[in-house]
Amino acid sequence: MTQPESESRRATGLPIEAYVEDARSLSPEEFRDRHGSAFLLLTAAEVNPPAGPAATMVEALSPADDASEITGSVSLVAFPVRRGSESVTHLVTVGRTSNNDIVISDISVSRFHAFLKQDTNGTFQILDGGSANGTRVNGAKVPARGEGPPTNLKTGDTLRLGRVEFTFLDATALHSFALKYDP
Repeated sequence: MTQPESESRRATGLPIEAYVEDARSLSPEEFRDRHGSAFLLLTAAEVNPPAGPAATMVEALSPADDASEITGSVSLVAFPVRRGSESVTHLVTVGRTSNNDIVISDISVSRFHAFLKQDTNGTFQILDGGSANGTRVNGAKVPARGEGPPTNLKTGDTLRLGRVEFTFLDATALHSFALKYDP
């Protein structure tokens, strides 16, 4: 079954490697101007998609294989917190469908899951968009719009959307991290 365009599974994040060259050649301010002032950093295991819609492939090790030599691969993906070119609101929307500014390709993330905004002091805030699986910052539930005040975000906070967990970073922190990154 094909998904309609609005259910597209493309994600908007880029591997951390995509930011390394700019971190090395740009000042923190130039980096922020080019890429945005905040990011959601996702640590994800690299996996190969299944062969079919319900297929799972399990490969057993032979007695000759050394299990200690086989490791998983981890990747870091940074999602810039900024409005897309087609945004119709001042808010940064987060969700599973392609009409969001930040697209998270996970079934536990609602079509429209949450939104972020920057207040007049430059602090980023988040509200849940009435998602099915909730939004949490550092383990505390984030209220839905109309049910409470937005939750402030600061660098290093853990943000959980459904089952997907991110680290919130400002541009200076991502710039610094990308400078030190050595795959």
